[in-house]
Amino acid sequence: MTKLLLTGASGYLGGELLPRILELPGLDIYALVRSDTQEKALSAMGVTTVRFDLMDKAAVIRSVEENEIGVVVHSANAFSFPPAEAFIRGLASVKAKTGKPVHFVHTSGAKVFSSHTGIRRRLSDDEDVYTVQKTTEPAVPFMKTPVETCTSIHELGETLGVQTYIFVPPMVYGPRSGFGNKISKQYVDIIRISLALRAVYQVADPAYAWPQCHLQDVTALHFLIVKSIVEGKDISYGRKNGYYFAVNGEFKWKDLYQGIATALASRGLVDSDTLRIPKDEDIDAMAKALGNAPKALVDVSVGGSCALTAANGAALGWKPQYAVNHLLNTFEAEVQFVLENLK
Repeated sequence: MTKLLLTGASGYLGGELLPRILELPGLDIYALVRSDTQEKALSAMGVTTVRFDLMDKAAVIRSVEENEIGVVVHSANAFSFPPAEAFIRGLASVKAKTGKPVHFVHTSGAKVFSSHTGIRRRLSDDEDVYTVQKTTEPAVPFMKTPVETCTSIHELGETLGVQTYIFVPPMVYGPRSGFGNKISKQYVDIIRISLALRAVYQVADPAYAWPQCHLQDVTALHFLIVKSIVEGKDISYGRKNGYYFAVNGEFKWKDLYQGIATALASRGLVDSDTLRIPKDEDIDAMAKALGNAPKALVDVSVGGSCALTAANGAALGWKPQYAVNHLLNTFEAEVQFVLENLK
């Protein structure tokens, strides 16, 4: 019996993955929870719940060791290395005790492979992504941390004999059911800013594009990676080829902004469906709408350029079903769903 620990089980991605992995035979599933509500909901699904602070290294290692976890699927606090380090060290200890292979699947994001981190070309996940990350200087200083998180995960995994995988979702859209977070962050950030300023702004250069993928397709690849691990299949991992881009084409930011503007204007939630070009004071207001964030975070949240190719997923047999035209034809439904679930 393989024991798997999932973090972010109530999140947008982890919450969609959980029902699928529950169907896998020979798998004992644990999930990190932070509240009694989460514990009750997950326990009812047959999941064993655990509680610890992700930033408490000793607690993380202890939980992995005591429960003899063999696979960790980490979908929470994705831009921070300390939790990942603790999970990998705990897994290494389990491997030393059981003699069985152990695996760490880390969720990153397209931002970490974009203009925000100094990457301004198309990047395929079957090339030497690790070296690209190690040799490219981030354009936004605070993006250096999530970049180093990815490279450090592979380095530590290689040192300790833990097989590591970096799972990279892009701008994900599509509703999810069940408890927990039901909406995608980037869509939410654009809408949150627009509602606060009663206008939709064209933050990114009109020529800039960004990778996209429907939630169901992203989850299908995520599940395929986990399923392959649990079944003992020989799939790519580590610094040489352990990146998995869950992408299916790119959209132009201006098209996304315009679709959201039209949907919000039709509801009287913005003053016009015409896109505005932001001035410096507008960026200040946007940063405030994002929770008094640094100004640089505005472009990181709702702009930038990125082009990724999903070769490793295709090698596993991943066949996404929703192309870019689906995104461009679902603005009304997506905006409505976000508005209904916006907190």
